[in-house]
Amino acid sequence: MESSKKTRALFKLIIYHLLAWSIYITIGLSRKFLKSDYTFDLLDFVFTEIPVVYIFYGNYYILKKFLSTKRYVLLIAAEIFLYFSAAGLYWACGTLIRPYEPPGTIPPYIFSELIVDLLWIFLIYEFFSFGYYFARESVSKEKRLRAMELEKARIEADRLKSEYAFLRAQINPHFLHNTLNLFYAKSISVSEELSEGILTLCEIMRYSMHAGEQDVDTVLLSREIEHVQNVIKINQLRFSNRLQVVFDISGDINEIRIIPLVIITLVENAFKHGELNNDQYPLVMQLKVSEEDGTIYFSTHNRKKTGPKELSNGIGMDNIRRRLEATYKNNYSLTTTEEADNYTASLWITVS
Repeated sequence: MESSKKTRALFKLIIYHLLAWSIYITIGLSRKFLKSDYTFDLLDFVFTEIPVVYIFYGNYYILKKFLSTKRYVLLIAAEIFLYFSAAGLYWACGTLIRPYEPPGTIPPYIFSELIVDLLWIFLIYEFFSFGYYFARESVSKEKRLRAMELEKARIEADRLKSEYAFLRAQINPHFLHNTLNLFYAKSISVSEELSEGILTLCEIMRYSMHAGEQDVDTVLLSREIEHVQNVIKINQLRFSNRLQVVFDISGDINEIRIIPLVIITLVENAFKHGELNNDQYPLVMQLKVSEEDGTIYFSTHNRKKTGPKELSNGIGMDNIRRRLEATYKNNYSLTTTEEADNYTASLWITVS
């Protein structure tokens, strides 16, 4: 889309330039034809009308590409040399063919006057080219500044939204956590399953608040996995332990650190969109830690839900991609594979 807009803009600019030069050359020729003694001379046209176009665009190109380099002066000198070489050729051609033309067809050329006239023409169109170049640069700079201001305003708006969302989130989790602790204390004597569920939910909220509040860059992988297991546990309680979940862990998870709330996002995504009640198609999660190269591999594979789907805006996945990019740069890979019935997410991170 952006490329198509640039192509259309370039095409429009070329049309405007062709139209402008056509009008300019037409006016120049018309002024000559109005003279009663003027006879059209193709040689005169080629060497007097066309070079001004060359001067204008040649100088513009040199300004645009080489103004800030050491080659600028050299290229300007080369442009002047080519221009006056063409002028010399014009004079030489006129001198050579004059004897073979009828009297009065080609006016006599005085080389010194020709050089002065062409130098004046060269300076005029160099000046026009300078003006055009700096006018375009001024407009481009203004557009860039406007775009930067708009981007700055957008970033500031996003920052304010994030701060508002964070402040709003601070109220609810603390209130709920304290309330859940109260419910847990009162439920111990009522139901062991109920109190266990409340305690698990308290642990989930405590971990989420700890990871979000205290500017924690990384946490132990074992703490992240403990959080994952609590989420699995609370979901099993919600669905009377009917969910089919297989979680395979290999390698030492006690010494490796990872940015928090990344793996859990992939797990929650599988719980939200996966069909987990069929024992033939369980949610399969794998975590492999390689101590040799410091690599963490985590994957989820689930059968997709049939029937009505929960709406998803993709914010969670976009968020962890940005966080992974900011922290691990080129040392991570997050891929998703969506088939007709199955969905797979795979995450590789090199942490050392």
